[in-house]
Amino acid sequence: MRKLAVPLLVGAIVGVGYPLVDLALSCRVPDSEACVWGKAYLPLTLGLSLLVLGGLAALVTHALLRRRSPP
Repeated sequence: MRKLAVPLLVGAIVGVGYPLVDLALSCRVPDSEACVWGKAYLPLTLGLSLLVLGGLAALVTHALLRRRSPP
């Protein structure tokens, strides 16, 4: 179970962190169009990013950990 906890945690951090960082960078000018649309689509972006980017990050982390650990 521990072998899956680390990749899932990394995937969750990457999947949720990327849209939040992207929104923070877009909202340096609060009245910009990118900030307004970013806030409007944040729930959709979080869900999709968690599945796509988080899943990809979890798979890569799992593969790297399996390669590193002894058989």
